[in-house]
Amino acid sequence: MGGTEFLVIILIAIFLWGPDKLPKALANLRRFISKARNMASNAAADLSREIGTDIKPEDLNPKTFVRKHILTEEDQEMLTNPLKSTMRDLQDGTKPLKDGLTDATRDVETTRRSVNRGAITRGTNGSSNGTDAADDAGEAPAERTRGRAASFDDVT
Repeated sequence: MGGTEFLVIILIAIFLWGPDKLPKALANLRRFISKARNMASNAAADLSREIGTDIKPEDLNPKTFVRKHILTEEDQEMLTNPLKSTMRDLQDGTKPLKDGLTDATRDVETTRRSVNRGAITRGTNGSSNGTDAADDAGEAPAERTRGRAASFDDVT
């Protein structure tokens, strides 16, 4: 948390409780946080004693707890291997599609550049009517391209 966020929180607290009640509210908050930490530490100690392993408060997340204290490495491998193989199969199956889309995108981009290059070349040969893109913004595509070659960007 940076200084700006801290300042905003302090200003909100002053508006909510007022400057005279703010110190008491902060003391109550400190006591609450202290009690919550003590409760979490006591719960972790009780759980460690019951299970017989060392548990930290951050291990109380259900996923972390199961992974660290209940499942063995073999159990974890047994559960994750089918998912890993399925993910690998999915990636292998979609690779041709991804490659095809990449090639198609590259071809479209090459065609767009080619069409635009042709329009610029024809436009410099004197076939342009002298209007700029800002003037053409409100016109229909056919009117925008009258007197000059159409570019790919005009069509899209």
